[in-house]
This record gives sequence, C-alpha cells and structure tokens, in this order.
Amino acid sequence: MNKNRYRRNLLALLFILITAIVVFVSKWYFEVNQYHDIEEENSYSWQRYMNEDEFAKLEDGMSYSDVVQVAKGRGEKLSKDVYIWEDELLLTQAYEIRFQDGKLDQKKIIQKRGYSTR
Repeated sequence: MNKNRYRRNLLALLFILITAIVVFVSKWYFEVNQYHDIEEENSYSWQRYMNEDEFAKLEDGMSYSDVVQVAKGRGEKLSKDVYIWEDELLLTQAYEIRFQDGKLDQKKIIQKRGYSTR
C-alpha cells in the first residue's frame, strides 16, 4: 500500500515538474520570438535600429512592444527597465528608453564614445 502511494505521489510530482517546464519554455520562446516577425519585415538589418523620426514618435505610456513596433526592432536591455537602441546611421548616437511599470517613462538621446560593436 505504501508503495502505491509513493508511486502516485512520484507521478504527481513528475507531472507538476513537467508542466512547470513546459510553461517556462513556452514563456521564454514567446518572449524571444514575439518580435521576430516585426524584424523580418525590414529589408535591411540596420532598419531594426532606431532613427530620429522613430524616436520622435515615442510617447510616454507606450509599452516596450509599442516601442519595438515603432523602431521595427528590439532594443538591447541594459538593466531591468532600461533599453538602448543604436542609431540607424550615426555610430556615435543611441536612444535610451526607460520604462516604469511596463510603460515608457523617459527617453533620451545619448552620445556614445569609443568603437562601434556593429
């Protein structure tokens, strides 16, 4: 009797573990690939960066997803709520976007120094 109870508990634990793994992997896959279609619409890879016209379209309260749609590409995550987009043309300029509670809170143009990583 104890052997059957042990097996049932083990199977239940295994089911919970597998379910948790599936949920985690699905969430990760969605987060990584949800912007793939937006970036694929660009004719050239540099178009996934931001330009000054796109930067001017950004408004307080926009979500990260809204910003990605405007820029036509993902930003590089600097910290929990801060992302940076390189400029499409200027290697010495970038756009820093800060979010608070998932909404655009602050945006600024930053001047970069040193060598480009592109």
